[in-house]
Amino acid sequence: MIIKKRDVEDIDEIIALTREAGYEPKHIIEVSKNDSNCYLTYGKLLRMKYIIEDSNIRKLCIYDQLKPRQFSCLIRELGVEVLDKVMLILKIFQMHAGSREAILQIELARLLHELPLIREWIRRSKLGELPGFLGGGRYAIDFQYEHIRRRIAKIRDELEELRKRRNTEREKRGYSGWIHVAIIGYTNAGKTTLFNALTNLNKPTGNEMFTTLTPKSYAIDVCRNSFNSKIVLIDTIGFIKDLPIEIIEAFKAVLEEIRNSDVLLFVIDASKNLNAIYTEINSVLEVLQSIGFEGKPMIIALNKLDLMNMDDNTSLSNLSYEIYKYLSYRNANIFNIVPISAYLNINLDILKESLCQAAQQLKNSANTYTF
Repeated sequence: MIIKKRDVEDIDEIIALTREAGYEPKHIIEVSKNDSNCYLTYGKLLRMKYIIEDSNIRKLCIYDQLKPRQFSCLIRELGVEVLDKVMLILKIFQMHAGSREAILQIELARLLHELPLIREWIRRSKLGELPGFLGGGRYAIDFQYEHIRRRIAKIRDELEELRKRRNTEREKRGYSGWIHVAIIGYTNAGKTTLFNALTNLNKPTGNEMFTTLTPKSYAIDVCRNSFNSKIVLIDTIGFIKDLPIEIIEAFKAVLEEIRNSDVLLFVIDASKNLNAIYTEINSVLEVLQSIGFEGKPMIIALNKLDLMNMDDNTSLSNLSYEIYKYLSYRNANIFNIVPISAYLNINLDILKESLCQAAQQLKNSANTYTF
């Protein structure tokens, strides 16, 4: 596996992602410079040739987004299968896909990523630099390219139908007075565990990354003394640092649930150190900015209180203050911060009260029905 020097601090997450995809890294090599044509500089390329031959390696994973010419150059020079960051994440997604929508989204992202690679392969084969696609000649290359283009168009049409259906259902709930609350956060922050705790459902959870690929919606009543307290909770996909744009684009239908929600319930793993928390906050906020979600109320759930190593409540107060200060600096509209343990049901009544207050505030606002 090859990683950028700046990603060394995230090595545990990168290894976890690699293992989740079914690969065990034999060697991890850091690179500080990239070659525009072959990604690896001449010296690193020679070193990789030696390692591949000596260790009988058949796959090379580069935790970065490669350009088409870099793919073809590495395959030609090293003679092994090459995976980049996008392919690695999509492989994990494929393992967890359950719904028809998730399967289509993953296939679309994969095909959009492969199309320029095949185009580059066609270009180089015409120049005589590479054999035909998988050794099949020009006819096979052209057929594969056109097949992918037709398949992309068909998938987009089907996803658009699913998106329209989802929008119609959301609008009906909106007209009936439902408030939509999207649960967001970094992957493995405990979003689905919290969703289950608030809804009394039993959706799949685990320590694996990206266990949720399709949004799950469920209505709850958090203000039992109020008639107008209808809330729809939406469990969404988890984010990671520097989420590739191809994946964001492919999951537009899912991310629309976040963009069109009224309130965000931002789940943060409070058991991590502050710098890691800041990094994960930035990763989530970058995605929110890319999909146009800005300015709406946000409730922060500091999850995994049971795993925090703190001596007293003052430390917890300091953590809450630091996170509030950091999010305020990023212009987040913070409604409340609630320390919880979704796993042990700690402080969930307080969280429900915050959801109730946010819902009632929106009911009294002139902009309540903005979908």
